Amino acid sequence: MAVPYRLLKNGGKLPHNKEFRAVLDEYETVGLELLGERVEKATAMTVADLVGTLEAIRYELAQQLMLGNRVHLPGLGYFSLSVKGELYEDPKTHKMRLRNPRVRTVNFRPEKQLLKTLADTRFENVTYRYEPHATPTAEEIEAALDRLFAESDYIFVGDLRSELHLSKPVAYRLARRLEAEGKLHNAGSRYRKMYVKGEGI
Repeated sequence: MAVPYRLLKNGGKLPHNKEFRAVLDEYETVGLELLGERVEKATAMTVADLVGTLEAIRYELAQQLMLGNRVHLPGLGYFSLSVKGELYEDPKTHKMRLRNPRVRTVNFRPEKQLLKTLADTRFENVTYRYEPHATPTAEEIEAALDRLFAESDYIFVGDLRSELHLSKPVAYRLARRLEAEGKLHNAGSRYRKMYVKGEGI
């Protein structure tokens, strides 16, 4: 499946500022629940093992960053802190200082191997594809569900959106309707819905 993106015009009144920029039209946020299930199937680790390992890594990562170290996780990349505060000149020494320094963000630089893995990612321009409030016919919905479930045992709202060329709000409304009609059953969580085929199909 291709990663969808849209072309948006940059703001600004000057002509040279009115160029287009590409932004990802992301499907959904994948959490530990789904990742854990996939890792559990592919390795000897359980979801509990993964949760415990990630919690331990998170703690150690924070501790090392608080010591001023950069942290390298092989295969992923490098983590480091960036600082912010109020810059001022010391009236006595006339040297520049930072008042109330605090963490601005955590920087992440991906490792070359990760970028190499992502080099084969396919992208699709969906800028002009979605009709703001278009709703497909019942026949189109049935056909789309047949195609999706022929490829996988479960689907996400993003799959419906891509298959039927829907805007995000329309896709979510359709998913709720199909769930109410019994055509889809949520096998995931309340906040991370993962649909399997319902009895109404």
